[in-house]
Amino acid sequence: MKGLIYREFYLSRKPFILMLLVYVLFVGMLSLVFISTYAGNLAGTEGVEEMRSSMFSQMYLYAGLIAIVGTVYGHNDIIEKDYQSHWQLYTYTIPVSEKKIAASKFIVRGAFLLLGMVLAFLADIIFSAAAKLPLSTGHFKNILIAGLLYGVVCFLDIPSMLRFRTQAKNAAIGLAIAAPLFAALGYGTFKVIRFGYAEAKRLYPDLEGDAGMGKVLMPYIVKYRDMAVWIAPIVFVLTVLLMYIWAVKELKRRRY
Repeated sequence: MKGLIYREFYLSRKPFILMLLVYVLFVGMLSLVFISTYAGNLAGTEGVEEMRSSMFSQMYLYAGLIAIVGTVYGHNDIIEKDYQSHWQLYTYTIPVSEKKIAASKFIVRGAFLLLGMVLAFLADIIFSAAAKLPLSTGHFKNILIAGLLYGVVCFLDIPSMLRFRTQAKNAAIGLAIAAPLFAALGYGTFKVIRFGYAEAKRLYPDLEGDAGMGKVLMPYIVKYRDMAVWIAPIVFVLTVLLMYIWAVKELKRRRY
């Protein structure tokens, strides 16, 4: 099994290195921008404090997405390549059970996901130091929730790829299933924003634009985010267990 794990890591090394370079460049460049707001050419500019605070509240999410999505990206197409190279057929001849083959894929993907989340947390810490702003527990909660939710999709991808073999077919079926969910999410978001503007107009008539809406919705956002911090790990663990069982069943079907 150690050889299977090493193989998965080895085949994912190039995309991971490219992602790491992009991550370092992005975090490094943004850190220099933060520093320039108080020790560079942006120092003394009107509204620079608000700009730095606003950037800090957003850029950690972009860095987190680069880290979390990028680390797993290189492992996404391994199964399709296994079918193309007939490695999947070869695995049926080696004295390793389907459980161990599936476990090797889950271990490697989980390791990449964990590394991506660590890099996302690290980016937030670096941005905080560069911007001279305090660390926010809210940022850490957002990264944790985003990483676990993306992890659900990542682990769902393993058995579905074993079943459908190609990324194109897998993505098409996934989008067809997810389209109604995205439509419902978009409609729900629209209704929430509309509610926020209506309440802001009633409660805070002196506030213009998005300021009033943000003030109305923030308590709800914080409340449901704190709930998600507890719910997301449970959903993640259950999903991993179910997807592992499905992956073992797909391997036992002997597709090649």
